[in-house]
Parts: sequence; structure tokens; C-alpha cells
Amino acid sequence: MRKLLSVLFSCCLCCLATFATAATRSSAGGAKVCLCHVPPGDPADQHTICVGPPAVRAHLGHGDFLGECPVVCGGDAGNSCPAGQFCKRDVGLCGPDDKGVCTREPATCQQISAPVCGCDGTTYDNACLADAAGVSVEHAGACETQTACGGTAGATCDADQFCKRDEGACAADAAGVCERLPVTCPSALAPVCGCDGTTYSNSCFADAAGIAVQHDGPCEQGSACGGVDGGTCPQGEFCKPPLGHCAAGDAGDCASIPPVCPGLDAPVCGCDGKTYANPCLADAAGVGVDHPGACGADQHLCGGTEGATCATGQFCDRPIGACAPDASGLCREAPAHCPAIVDPACGCDGTTYSNACVADAAGVAIANPGPCEPPRVCGGESGAACLANEFCKAPPGVCTQGAAGVCADMPEACPVILDEVCGCDGMTYRNRCFADAAGVTVDHAGACAPPQ
Repeated sequence: MRKLLSVLFSCCLCCLATFATAATRSSAGGAKVCLCHVPPGDPADQHTICVGPPAVRAHLGHGDFLGECPVVCGGDAGNSCPAGQFCKRDVGLCGPDDKGVCTREPATCQQISAPVCGCDGTTYDNACLADAAGVSVEHAGACETQTACGGTAGATCDADQFCKRDEGACAADAAGVCERLPVTCPSALAPVCGCDGTTYSNSCFADAAGIAVQHDGPCEQGSACGGVDGGTCPQGEFCKPPLGHCAAGDAGDCASIPPVCPGLDAPVCGCDGKTYANPCLADAAGVGVDHPGACGADQHLCGGTEGATCATGQFCDRPIGACAPDASGLCREAPAHCPAIVDPACGCDGTTYSNACVADAAGVAIANPGPCEPPRVCGGESGAACLANEFCKAPPGVCTQGAAGVCADMPEACPVILDEVCGCDGMTYRNRCFADAAGVTVDHAGACAPPQ
């Protein structure tokens, strides 16, 4: 009981201290209490305000909190912290471009043993001591001793690690240190050119592929080869055609033959009919890629007017531009892994995918190489109309006359699969494609309720 009372007394002191810290400014009207104001419509626009004590309760009820707003540092903001504070990032984020918040460096810490590994590679007895040193935490537990790899010794890393080499160290015998393969990577686009000649979304994706970074920025486009011009590539490069272009004489671009490849398991079928464990190994053999997945996989017709479907784990691979609902294709294994290269492709669903493999993994046919054009807005306040073969498609469930939407094609043919939807006109359609063909927005999935 004595221990419990002690804890409660300490908590009360903390609350009083917080309130006392907040109420630091004064004016002719008396003490002011400072809070971090979080606008309901735009939480990112939070800012510090100081109000009279009677108004505090109302602000707290609206989502504001006592004390000054945290200052974002690092990342795009690039803000630095004042003396006595440091830029504290979430556990595992150690890059200078990662965002954090300015946090006060504690003056004292408890002497408890709960080791953490700091982003500076130093093991601290606990997280508080890392804060006191102004260092973010990479992971819980002591730092691992880094093992040398590559180089003249040729030492390799464990299965969940890769050999991290310095930027520009692309020689096959370049030395590095073993680091853990990242499990997740930020979505921020900061392209880097890998030593395999591939452009990765950011350096983390290159690390995940086990590839050293050659330089910041995308790789330079190789000179054109093959095709009508019939250009050849210099030694150490090969003529790499676009994905799926395997006919003799197809045009491509000169790409470097990578000196090393990761042990990534992401099979692809090469244009030579052989299965490679990952795209890098196909590049190392100087072979273009026909499609993701192993060669010789059992393939069946899919799509078409009969709406034939593929087995679980497969997708209907249609030719580029074949976006009609009745377009036919071949069932192929959906890729479990895709390279993190930036080569945009516009899917038939109107979404821009980072590359064709990602579209395949989503089971979406490709409308055209390159990013999608933004949809044309119609109806609503704009009052814009669509073309003769289009209709103004509002979001599902929005059935108001003249509602805002986007122009969508009215298909000429639809698969016969039964997946009923209820249209905004009160009619039941066999599937969404039939509703589109009638130029009707879908109210909800399933048949319409019978009239009362």
C-alpha cells in the first residue's frame, strides 16, 4: 500500500508539474495556459496557443493537449533542434532523411539494464541513456558485431543479411560489412542507381535486394540496341528488351551485366525459356525476361466472353492495352516478389503502378506503359460532360442526380460471370460491367430489393 501511495503521489506531482510548465505566460488578464492546438480539418497544421484557464477544458475536449507542439525535424522539413534537444526518430529509423521530433536530452537516467543499439552503432544500457547522448535507437538489444564480407576473403553473410558496401563500390571483390536485410522500406521516392544497373525507389529498396548503390539518382538510360537500328552494346553490357518482348530483333536498351546478385527468391522466366531465381540472375546471363514466375507453368485461357477465371495464386495475363472486360489472356502465377525499380505502368483500373510486375501481382492488365493520365472530372459543380462512348460514373452509393464523378468507358461487351449489383436506377445488373455498359453508377453490391 505504501508503494502504491508513493506512485500515486509521484503521478500527482508530474501532473502538477506539467500544468505549471504549460501555464508559463502571463498578461494583464492573468496566467495563460499553453496548449498544442490540433485543427480538426488539418491535423498537420498544429501550433502552440496560450489561453486563459477557463478555456482550457474546451480545448482539451476538442483534441488539443497541454504543452507546446512538438517540432518536426529532419526529413523534408530539415529543421534542426535547439541546444539541449535532439532529433528523436522512431525505433529503426536512422537515416538523416528520416523525420523525427525535437526531444529534450534527459539530464539524469535510471541505472537500469535494458540495452539498446543506437543509430551510431553504440550499445547503451537503456533508451534513456541513448536519449541523453542525443542518439535515436536502431533496435532493442545490444548492437551486433559487424562481420566483414566480400573483399579478398570472400566471406558471406547469413541468410537474413546482405553485404553492405560503400556507395560506388561495385567491383565484384569490393569489401563490406554484413547488415540485416530491411523488412520494410519507406515509400519516399529518392531514386538511386544500383550496381546492377537498376534504378531503385530509394536506397532501402536497394538494400532489400542486397545490391550496393552506385550513385544517387536514377541510372542513366542505356543506348538503344536491337530493333531497326540494330545497335550493339559494349563489353560488359547486354541488349535488354522490355518485359515480355522476346522476339528476335526486338529493340531494347543496353544494360550492365551485374557482377553480383542477391539470393532473392523471385523466379522469372527468361526469353531463353529458362527459369532464373530472380531478375538479377537473368541480367547476369544477358537474357531478357519473358514474364514473372517460372517457365513452363501450366497455362489456361482466361477472361473472354465466358469469363473463365484462374486458379488461386494466378492472374489473367492479358496483352498490353487489352482492357475490355471480354479480353482474353493466359493464366500465369502471380509474382510473390517484384523488383523495386521505377518503370511506371498504367493499369486498366486507372492506377499507376511502379512497374509491370507490381500490376501483375495486383492481377491488373496494363493499359499502356508510363503513368496514367488523371481522370476527367464530370458532373457536380463543374457540370462537365463526357464523350459519346462514356458516362459520368459517380462513386458507389452516390446516386444523386448530377452527382460529381469521373468519365468512364461504356464497354461494348461484358463477361457472363454472375456477380449481381444494384444500379442507381433501381435495376439489378448481372455484374458491374453490365451496369457500366448501361451508363449507370452502382448503388451497392447484390441485387436490388424488390419494390414495396
